[in-house]
Amino acid sequence: MRPSVVLLRRPLPARASYPRPGPARVWKGWLAAWPGMVAAALANGTFRAQVTQPLLGETAARQLATVLLLGLLVAYQWWLSRRLPIATWQQAVAVGVAWTAMTLAFELGFGRFVEHLSWSTMLADYDVTSGRIWALVPLWLLVGPAVIRSVQDRPEDEPR
Repeated sequence: MRPSVVLLRRPLPARASYPRPGPARVWKGWLAAWPGMVAAALANGTFRAQVTQPLLGETAARQLATVLLLGLLVAYQWWLSRRLPIATWQQAVAVGVAWTAMTLAFELGFGRFVEHLSWSTMLADYDVTSGRIWALVPLWLLVGPAVIRSVQDRPEDEPR
């Protein structure tokens, strides 16, 4: 009979007691993490074009891709916020504004100058009256850091 090994772990202190990194480090870290979000979006778009669009059709595939990307973005921002917690609500809003601006500039700039798409073609993705829900992605990028910050900073005994 082998002796059992008991691993004793000390419980971790509450999240609020961890020292927060300085504002400059958080700001740079969140801005440096933006390409990770772009990579997730590009992988999601490739999956849509190769897998779901032939099966579901364009509108349903785009809606599914948007929902999947929102899930990926929530998970990515949650993970990032655990590693680089944002100290203030104002800083979270500033990160959201920066991420949204960079995303729209990239999306519209790439579409216009690399893919040579018309403005009307690119803006069609934002037409919710035709079933396009892509506008939820920049909206989430805008509010996501602040929402995740507020959810993660709740004390454990506070009702959710």
